[in-house]
Amino acid sequence: MEYGTAILADAWQFLNAKDRATADAKRAAFRARLEKLEEALEQEPYFAGPMFSMVDVVFAPLLRYFDLIDPTVTQRIFQGFPRVLLWREALALRESVAGAVGRDYGHRFKQHLAEHQGILAD
Repeated sequence: MEYGTAILADAWQFLNAKDRATADAKRAAFRARLEKLEEALEQEPYFAGPMFSMVDVVFAPLLRYFDLIDPTVTQRIFQGFPRVLLWREALALRESVAGAVGRDYGHRFKQHLAEHQGILAD
């Protein structure tokens, strides 16, 4: 869970980057952290296998952001991390995770990016 804080910082700074240099640096940092997660994930569908845990609770909101941006950007970030992709998918399909946000969540997130002039707002 503590690792979630560090990875969230890199991901959030990537998602909100206003220039290409910052976005590239934060994407690289985020991918490096995803690599460690890939190594730690051994079972499916959740972090600890069949049981949904606090680790999943920490990462679910973070991974959900990447369902809301351009799929080609998301694809490049998660490329080479099949276990993380399966975990991300399992979290997205979980009813408690999907139901944790309102129907307008995607619109509100994109509006946030536009208001903050993030390069991913386009």
